[in-house]
Amino acid sequence: MTEPPFAAFSIPERFEIDGPFLARQVEELDVPIVAHAFRDPGTGGENGMPPFDEAVLRAFLRERVPELRARAVLVPYVIEDTSRASLHGGVTFRHFDPMRGVIEIGFWLFAHARGRGLATRSVRAAAREAFASGLWRVEANVRIGNEASERVLERAGFAREGVKRRLLRHGGGRVDATLFSLLADE
Repeated sequence: MTEPPFAAFSIPERFEIDGPFLARQVEELDVPIVAHAFRDPGTGGENGMPPFDEAVLRAFLRERVPELRARAVLVPYVIEDTSRASLHGGVTFRHFDPMRGVIEIGFWLFAHARGRGLATRSVRAAAREAFASGLWRVEANVRIGNEASERVLERAGFAREGVKRRLLRHGGGRVDATLFSLLADE
């Protein structure tokens, strides 16, 4: 059986992580909570998120995200604990490449949600969604020195591949990143 020449990515509205956790589209009501992550160097700064305030984030969500989402250039989700109706972080699909059947994922958690395996479970769930859609490869880029995120990806089954020089924005400059990947047949 030959692979189709172009992969499709069916962008889910939401997807289950496990237990009471799910990833769902970011809504305008989430902005006051999510904006804190964008301004926190230990959260947003590690993810290369710009330090948006609420007004800019709200406008970006309304004016840019629908078009970026439609092309799978940027597909952001919040991680919600449905039993408590509380947000714990986010997971993102980005840079879908239909010729190669590849998508990149990113993730972040608020400090109160860390250390319980939620990031690893969220990354695994995002990869399952990508592979269920027919994609072949999921990638993630992590700032060199961000050992917590490296451990998340390794626990989720990703392999360390190499270094991308000055790929990420961090601390007002550009820094190197380690490329991780997971293949559909792994």
